[in-house]
Amino acid sequence: MNRVTLIIVAVVTVLVGSLIGWFLTSYERYEKEINTGYSGEAATNRFYAAELFLKKYNMEIKSLPSILELKEMPDTNDVLFIPTKRYDISTDRVAELMDWIRKGGHLIVLARYDSKKDADRKDELFETLGVTSEREFDIEPMVEMFLGEFVDDEQESESKPGSDSETGEAEDKDGDTESPEHSSTLNIQINDKIEDKKVRFIQSKWMTTEERYETSWEVQGKKGSQLLEFHIDEGWVTLLSGIEFMTNANLDKEDHAAFLHTLVHINNSDRKLWIIRNDDNPSLLSILYNEQYPIFISFIMFVLFWLWYASRRFGPVAPDPQAVRRSMSEHIVSTGHYQWRSRNRKELLASVQKALHEQIVQTHPLWVRLSDKERAGKLAKLAGLNEEKVYLAITTKSAERELEFTAIIEVFSKIRKKL
Repeated sequence: MNRVTLIIVAVVTVLVGSLIGWFLTSYERYEKEINTGYSGEAATNRFYAAELFLKKYNMEIKSLPSILELKEMPDTNDVLFIPTKRYDISTDRVAELMDWIRKGGHLIVLARYDSKKDADRKDELFETLGVTSEREFDIEPMVEMFLGEFVDDEQESESKPGSDSETGEAEDKDGDTESPEHSSTLNIQINDKIEDKKVRFIQSKWMTTEERYETSWEVQGKKGSQLLEFHIDEGWVTLLSGIEFMTNANLDKEDHAAFLHTLVHINNSDRKLWIIRNDDNPSLLSILYNEQYPIFISFIMFVLFWLWYASRRFGPVAPDPQAVRRSMSEHIVSTGHYQWRSRNRKELLASVQKALHEQIVQTHPLWVRLSDKERAGKLAKLAGLNEEKVYLAITTKSAERELEFTAIIEVFSKIRKKL
């Protein structure tokens, strides 16, 4: 290694060492926690924390993705919680729910606030109960559903994924928003107990009732009822203006957990809570898999067998089929079109007249000696045509228009059929 190379290596080493030293003295390592949102089952189930909380009180939880998964009604000692818009609940299902309630079941449902596009979709359950849900549309854009979680301040809003730090609004999984100033804490008295429960409700949503059934419990907000509970024969129906207090993000705030404990009426360890999480209808594949399992498996096996069969070849490759020969009439027609476009119209007409003359020679040779006028009379009488048309056809030397040429050919065709 020569002297110049040593100098270059030394200079590079000094520069790299100086850069490393400057970086180590100017920067230091530190840890920062970043909220990445929920994971696992909590990411898809907003009531997962509520389920874990109730399980501590030996309450069995049965969580279903859709009302269609509820093959049989729960036991009359159980609680059925439906926090959806209930678009997939039919009239027959509403009647079945009311019958189940009268026998002792406890139904908890969320009030539905439809947008303009869903205004014509009736809420048959609320109509049966004589309850109307109302909402104050005073924010833009107009929201359609309910809030997924409360936001207390701008700092908390910034720390939550899916929130807007400038407006201080939280967005749930369905993309609906609600300003935090629309929610407030209510002191709710539970039966005749001394302790009040502090529960937060959104005051821009409320319910009104026609008092069609006996009201056993009611929570009043600023503009209307936030909770209505009816005692119908042996069972209960609890209507909520919002269920934000029992979501994963809010269950540990205020007295939400204790309020949920009271809401489901846990009075023994035998009760089961059924939760319908979504309004989504199952896919066709899931229906086939769940309802027609043997047929679904048979179809999959058939597809696999067909793929295996189609990938195999037995024997030599079949030769390519010979090209089908076109009929002579197609060649004649094509030749005629070509002659007409080439302005060889005299030749075309002359060839047709010649063919007719040859046929006359074979069938009526004496007519050849007749004049054109006499021959036209004979042919017209034989074919049942006008004599002038026949005379014009056998004497015309050229036809420049297609219509004229076609008329002459039609006359010749009728004559040749009669000869």
